[in-house]
Amino acid sequence: MAVEKNNILTDDVIAKKALVLLKNNMVAARLVYRDYEKTFGKVGDSIRLKLPFRTKSASGRTLVKQPLVDQTIAFNINRQEHVGLEYTVKDKTLDIEQFAERYLKSGMIQMANVVDRSILLTLKNAFFTSGTPGVRPGAFIDFANAAAKQTTFAVPDDGMRRAVIDPFTCASLSDEVTKLFKESMVEAAYKKGYKGPVSMYDTYESQNLPKHTVGDYGGTPLMAAVGTNSNTIDTDGWDASTTDLLLVGDVFTIAGVYGVNPQSYETTGILQEFVVQANADSTAGGLSTITFAPSMNDGTLTTTNDDGDTVSLGAYQNITALPADGAAITVQGAANTTYEQNYLFHRDAIALCVVNLELPQSATVKERVYDPESGLSILLTKAYDINEHSEVTRIDIVWGAQLIYPELAMRLWGAVSG
Repeated sequence: MAVEKNNILTDDVIAKKALVLLKNNMVAARLVYRDYEKTFGKVGDSIRLKLPFRTKSASGRTLVKQPLVDQTIAFNINRQEHVGLEYTVKDKTLDIEQFAERYLKSGMIQMANVVDRSILLTLKNAFFTSGTPGVRPGAFIDFANAAAKQTTFAVPDDGMRRAVIDPFTCASLSDEVTKLFKESMVEAAYKKGYKGPVSMYDTYESQNLPKHTVGDYGGTPLMAAVGTNSNTIDTDGWDASTTDLLLVGDVFTIAGVYGVNPQSYETTGILQEFVVQANADSTAGGLSTITFAPSMNDGTLTTTNDDGDTVSLGAYQNITALPADGAAITVQGAANTTYEQNYLFHRDAIALCVVNLELPQSATVKERVYDPESGLSILLTKAYDINEHSEVTRIDIVWGAQLIYPELAMRLWGAVSG
């Protein structure tokens, strides 16, 4: 009499399948810079990333020295997400596809969405915008105009520009994709997340895009003093005693303050946009101090290097002139209104680092799986419940995400939401 073979799923097979599901359900994580992983070791690590030096050429025969100074940005491995599963030993006799459908799929999709959203949330610090608040983009020209603005500000056009758009914008754009591209490209648009090339962007759909609610501002805001090369301004003319006058992520412009092309240092003819970095209130007299990014630099800014030398930061100039006292301030979007946001960025604007979680010594079952293609790593650990004859499995991922070069990113305004 033949004996029926009893196939028991192994833990490494379960871990590998979980990683495949995680990888296949990510959108934003596949679109950003991934080469910082080797710099980090574990959760909680924090480093200062050195940004590339920028120099400004000089004309004429006489040498103009340009002492260099490090520009750095903080990067933290500070995110951890896990899924806890409980199943009986008998359930491990299922084949891997049945097991994945029943136990793994839902949790890994959720984890993929959490990682993606953490990446997209960093883009709320982008200060460049395009489109009109309250008007949903959906035509080719909307993306062409955004691409033209990014090109004006010297964002590289090297095939690495991405657009991640919300589902309703994607629906509005779908006719454009089918009209403009050949059948093979239209077919590709129905793959997971990918919607085809539009203008200079590879375009993807995501339901994880964070919306933005504008602060409770009102009045006729003006500069209360001449601006300085810094990341704060003193303002007046706001409605009195307003809490959350401006919220983190609000974007504003100042009359007479134009952006410059970082290669030619000529005016772009476009007012420089600034994004609020800390919620701001107004006083009883309608005054408010606003903290924002990018920090103003009219080309005269200097610093001191480690040798005590005064170093010009003229190469990092980003505005034509400092704001005048009394210059008008314009906030984008209507007060207390929530808008859909779409995000356009070069791959190098954002960095994602996924690190290996340390294997716990006391765990009897521990499997760490790494995918060299995607750079993703997960850890599976397990405990056995003798009373219920069941196994409790935990799957973890550890990562950090940071907007490294905000000047390479842009927010494309969408429709009013809610």
